Amino acid sequence: MKKLLIMLALALAATPCISTSAMTVVQKNMGYISVNATESREIAPNTANITFAVETTDVDSKRAAERNSQITSKVIAALKQELSSDKKSDIQTRNYNLRPNYKYNKNSDDKTIKNYTAINSIVVKTSDTSMVSKLIDTAIKNNVSNVSGVSMTLENQDQYAAEITNAALAKAKNQAKTTAAALNQKVAGIKSLRVNVYQQGANGVRLYKAAALDSAAANSTAATPIEAGKVQLNASVDAEFYVK
Repeated sequence: MKKLLIMLALALAATPCISTSAMTVVQKNMGYISVNATESREIAPNTANITFAVETTDVDSKRAAERNSQITSKVIAALKQELSSDKKSDIQTRNYNLRPNYKYNKNSDDKTIKNYTAINSIVVKTSDTSMVSKLIDTAIKNNVSNVSGVSMTLENQDQYAAEITNAALAKAKNQAKTTAAALNQKVAGIKSLRVNVYQQGANGVRLYKAAALDSAAANSTAATPIEAGKVQLNASVDAEFYVK
């Protein structure tokens, strides 16, 4: 029995040595440094989105809605005709609203309905950015109420995204190597990596209010000036590199 107790004591005494050895390996984990790198490229946009709105008001809600429907249908038909050669074009309703407009009594909190306003917003998408001016002019000539937004974007950006991402990653790696060398260290691997690719809108795109155009301007043969500008595609890399 005494011999057995001695053997158990020796086994227990040996156990901390095993744990200590494992912990020593964990403690050899390397330090790390964090870097951020970005890369940008300006590219001509290949898609335009134009938002139009048709607004009609009448004392009768039904007439306001019917008049709105008539104008909107006319505008869409005219735009579709212009876009007939663009197979990637699209027209869709973004928002429709029919609301009452109130008249308030100055001497009390009473209010009465003065009339009704119907607003129909549509978005036109085209892959031919050179058509933007013509589309705006066509909509104005067909009594669209306003042009509330024009945006230029870059679709199918994968090719460009891969290029600028690789450039940003190379910058991040070089920064890590330079920083590590200054600390008498070497890069030994990647701890974490996050890449973000995003667009910034094209410069030169302006908003136009059809209501601000007089009849002479609306009937003018001069095209509405639109400059597509460039879309800026950006890649941002946040990386942590092990060093030793």
